[in-house]
Amino acid sequence: MASLTSNRRMEIMEISWRNPMKPIALLLTILLFATTAFAEVKTYTHTIKQPFGGSYSPDDARVATITRAKRECLKMAGTYLESLTVVKDYMVEKDEILALAAGVLKAEIVSEERYATKDTFGIIVKANVDVDTSILEERVKKFFQDKTLLEKYKKSQECEKELLARIEKLEKQNQKLKAMASQATEQEKLELKQKFQETAQGLTAVEWNRKALDLWVSGKYTNPGQALEYLNQAIRLDPKDALAYNNRGFAYVKGLGQYQRAIEDFNQAIRLDPKDALAYSNRGAAYCLLGNIKQAIKDFDRAIELNPLYAHAYCGRGLAYDELGNGKQAIKDYGSAIELDPQDAKAYYSRGLAYGDLGNMKQAIKDFDKAIELNPLYAHAYYNRGVAYDKLGNGKQTIKNFKIAARLGHKGSQDFLRSMGIQW
Repeated sequence: MASLTSNRRMEIMEISWRNPMKPIALLLTILLFATTAFAEVKTYTHTIKQPFGGSYSPDDARVATITRAKRECLKMAGTYLESLTVVKDYMVEKDEILALAAGVLKAEIVSEERYATKDTFGIIVKANVDVDTSILEERVKKFFQDKTLLEKYKKSQECEKELLARIEKLEKQNQKLKAMASQATEQEKLELKQKFQETAQGLTAVEWNRKALDLWVSGKYTNPGQALEYLNQAIRLDPKDALAYNNRGFAYVKGLGQYQRAIEDFNQAIRLDPKDALAYSNRGAAYCLLGNIKQAIKDFDRAIELNPLYAHAYCGRGLAYDELGNGKQAIKDYGSAIELDPQDAKAYYSRGLAYGDLGNMKQAIKDFDKAIELNPLYAHAYYNRGVAYDKLGNGKQTIKNFKIAARLGHKGSQDFLRSMGIQW
């Protein structure tokens, strides 16, 4: 039974790679179920009345107003999210609440209409967010199974905030030009109109990015081809959208297997935003898939330099050091990731594998225990805990863990038990 360790699954990264002990599978993030004692639907509504005219076209005003209305609704719902015990347990920062709200809730436009007065034209947009408390904690837990997804939504919200601030400045310029009337030149009006259009396109690009993120489940795109179409649209509208290049890189890797093309997109994301730790970490993972482990470590180093609190980058670097056979450094990096994010089952699981590689089966079992405590449906953790028990000569615990893993869909466990004539 000891030979089964060669089939262990290592799934620490958003993009993972082959290792004799840790093959290419991506992390299977599985839902942890929760119940709410008193279920209800809370509705948050926000209405915006936005004038336009001059260099501010109705179409551009509509895009900006819809974005603002949805954003304000999510902010309001975010105050409720902050009160949830599960959110407090994950120690979400203040600036991450809006990103979390965008990831687990859906803001919708329920009405929009044009209006006119003797002085101006405008648009009225009403948005709302329905919060079903009976499923909310379940969604939050699922969301946090992939902490990098929070980073993606956070970057999306930051980009949106920056573009809306730009719109606000342009609106003030537009009011000045309208007040100047005949003194404003046609060139000034045209330049302002172009700026409005470019910024509105940027907001639309953010929305295409978000559509792609909505296809992200359990560490991968459920439909990478569709995600690619959405991200191509985002880049077409805003060629300077670093986040879209970053996300498109994932689409090329996950499901399409185009690693070099993914690296090209990560390169472009870094050119557009040289301080983007996520892009460096992602490129490092892609380099690992191509077998360039040393370059991968350089990218993980840079990601950590840019963001010393980036737990995922430590996990990635730990796996890279594992690839080089440097288990001690890998364990150190996994430990850093755990310190930064004590709720990360993947980090415990990966460190358990590293301890197992070094022959420390007791410590490996402790880490697998913790991974399973955090994610009771973590099939690979059960399987590898069974392998560790086998190494210690505890066949009873080995079979027990294999049976649980098999029931959770772990093929290696199923095949072994089947070969032994054992039902699970």
